[in-house]
Amino acid sequence: MMTFNPIKALNTLLFDAPTACTATNFLQGADTSYKGRAVVSETITPCLRGRVYFQGSWWLAQCEQDITIAVDEVVQVIGRQNITLLVRAI
Repeated sequence: MMTFNPIKALNTLLFDAPTACTATNFLQGADTSYKGRAVVSETITPCLRGRVYFQGSWWLAQCEQDITIAVDEVVQVIGRQNITLLVRAI
C-alpha cells in the first residue's frame, strides 16, 4: 500500500524541480564571491540541477551552458543562488 510521504513530496518540489531554461541573466542576483573548481557527483543536464562536491560539501548545481556534464567531471564555480551553485564546464 502506498502512502503519501510529505517529506519526499517537499524534497521533490524543492530540489528536483526543473529550473528556468533561459540563459539570460544567469548570474542576476547571484553571489559571485563563490569561486573555484568542483567535481560533479550527480549529472547536470540542461534545465535540471545536479550535484557537485565543492569545498568539502555537496551542493546542488546548475550549468550556465545548455550541455550535459557527467559525473566526475570538473567544473568552474562562478556564483551561488540560494543553495544552488552556478557552474560552467571547463
